[in-house]
Amino acid sequence: MSFKLKIWDHCRYVTNKGRPYDEMARHLETMGKAGITSTIIYMPEVISLDDYCRAAKEAGLAVEARIFPAWGVEDPVLRTLPPAEWEEMEKRFGIKLAGTCGNHPRNRAGFLAAAEALAAEYAGRIEALHLDFIRNDNALLLADSPCQCDACQALYRRYFGCAVPSKEMLRDPAVQYKLLALRNENVRKTVVAMRALASRHGLKLTIAARANYVNSPDITSPPVWGLGPAVLEGQDWVEWAEAGLVDGICPMNYHTDLALFDSVLADHLRLMGNRKELLFSGIGIVSSMGETTPEGAARRLELVRNAGLPGAVFFNKTNVYAQEFLEVFRRFAG
Repeated sequence: MSFKLKIWDHCRYVTNKGRPYDEMARHLETMGKAGITSTIIYMPEVISLDDYCRAAKEAGLAVEARIFPAWGVEDPVLRTLPPAEWEEMEKRFGIKLAGTCGNHPRNRAGFLAAAEALAAEYAGRIEALHLDFIRNDNALLLADSPCQCDACQALYRRYFGCAVPSKEMLRDPAVQYKLLALRNENVRKTVVAMRALASRHGLKLTIAARANYVNSPDITSPPVWGLGPAVLEGQDWVEWAEAGLVDGICPMNYHTDLALFDSVLADHLRLMGNRKELLFSGIGIVSSMGETTPEGAARRLELVRNAGLPGAVFFNKTNVYAQEFLEVFRRFAG
């Protein structure tokens, strides 16, 4: 089995926004010569998907279009909380997050409509739809502050008999279970619909996954961003794999400590069992978690390849890779 390398791309190397093709073509040609076979392009920053697809084809790279639940949605419903709870969240965790509410049906309908239009126009030029942030907000921030938007309040009234669960109610294991079940059920509905949509247009469906599925090492010290746990956010990517809903899973294992990276990788192998052919391990070069050296990237690639996985995908904030990294890619590609 060949070992494939992918990149998450944002076109941050493009300086001429009016005529981006030449810079796209140079960058993707460089990536192709280094052994990269696929590029996962972030749709809000692609500038021109037509130019990007043309440049990727010339370089021999497949394209996956990276979209997220608020993408293409007019006035998406974000997680809603009273001002005092936002202030408490920032005081405790050093951060405030108001991502798209995964329970709201209007968000799902808008996202599916945007994805349908994208797939219809670019089928044949892109290989896959790649779902990013296919979940709710950071798990630690959700625990004591579930969303209070109109759709969520309707669910709470039905299941709990009140519009907003009290702090005492949130400590009840049964209430906790149902909140988690609702999150997972509603995010799964979006994935199921995306699976059908992608299949209609002959596209694959892949996802960027939280590295911490249940109990992998995580980040909990302020300012909290974290890696999961995915199931607390409604992203049960192991179950989605078992149900055949996705064609590729890219866990964002950006740990700069090699021992932690290896530990999380071992968790992923255990979780995926005989479905590890779907797993492309995410490796951070420069991310919010820090930096990895070329030697560190090589050691991670060796672990991933020795685990029998089909490949890896790289994240780099700048999208620009030094020659030393390109040489590492060439050693492992193919």
